[in-house]
Amino acid sequence: MKKILHIIPTTDYGGITTMIVDILLNTNRSLYHFDFVSFNKGPYHDIFLQQDAKIFYEEYITQQGPLSYIKNIYRIIKQHQYDAVHDHTGYRAVFTLLAARLAGVQCRVLHSHTNVAEEWNHPVMLTMLKKLSVFNATQLVACSKKAGEFCFHKKPFEIIANPIDSTKIERISNEEKRSLRKKLKIQDGELVLGHIGRFVQVKNHSFLIELASNLKQQGVPFKLFLIGDGPLEQEVRDLVKAKNVEDCVLFLGQRADIIKLLQLFDKFILPSHFEGFGIVLLEAQVCGTPSIVSSTLPREVDLDIGLLHYLDLQGDIDCWLQQIAKKNVKLDEHIIQNSIINKGLNVENVTSQLCALYM
Repeated sequence: MKKILHIIPTTDYGGITTMIVDILLNTNRSLYHFDFVSFNKGPYHDIFLQQDAKIFYEEYITQQGPLSYIKNIYRIIKQHQYDAVHDHTGYRAVFTLLAARLAGVQCRVLHSHTNVAEEWNHPVMLTMLKKLSVFNATQLVACSKKAGEFCFHKKPFEIIANPIDSTKIERISNEEKRSLRKKLKIQDGELVLGHIGRFVQVKNHSFLIELASNLKQQGVPFKLFLIGDGPLEQEVRDLVKAKNVEDCVLFLGQRADIIKLLQLFDKFILPSHFEGFGIVLLEAQVCGTPSIVSSTLPREVDLDIGLLHYLDLQGDIDCWLQQIAKKNVKLDEHIIQNSIINKGLNVENVTSQLCALYM
């Protein structure tokens, strides 16, 4: 049995953690055992424990310092004798991979899930972190071409896209939809728009509020649901108030029923400045929900079934409003499932790709 130590930002809901959970649940446990180092405890914690995984929570490197962090990771590796260390924090992986190298781990995977630096983004420091992370890795992996080019520059890397486990997508009945609409106080005839993402700069919530303001001025009856939390939530709430769209824009916080909500939305909107992959866009497409996204987002997530519409953030906002107003076309579920398999985005295929790294 191969023992793998994964480093993930959080056990909370999010693209990386969701991917890892799907991989874990589809991995042959007689051949591979996964344990985790994380920095934030969240709802997926119990799922990891149910799968016999150990979770080691560490303070952020900025809090405990690089030397203390390296020492702790070194101790964990030595104590549990891991065959591989797989770090999902991109350019911030240097300290983990150095610890793994010092501990004698021969397989050290550096995995890039983003194409933007949210912290430690001083040009000189960022360049140094990238180079040292790559130097201490034995394998380079990215969720998309853009994410790989951002972190690895001109070094060769393997693209392993985030998978979708379509078996967990349960279709809700019309009765369940009506019940959910009632709970969320959605009126008949109202357009239901949704966004899922942390309240951080890169998610571009201000653009969503501008869209809401324009829709209200045009007299369009709608509700825009914002799902997630984050450091900029109060700032976005203040903007909603300033734009006088408090009756149209609702904050739902963290939700466990994302799949149900995606099926409720008439349109899903993701105007991010950057996304490494955007697993929620895969989920939206599997739910049959049309998505309107910024043109900067990776194309690897597109199932090519006509549900993703890429628009320029710098272009005319009317283009976004027109796309929002378009009527939805219902797709056959078989078309969606076949596209997932043809694109190699099914969880079984991606699990095989990932586990092959540790051979």
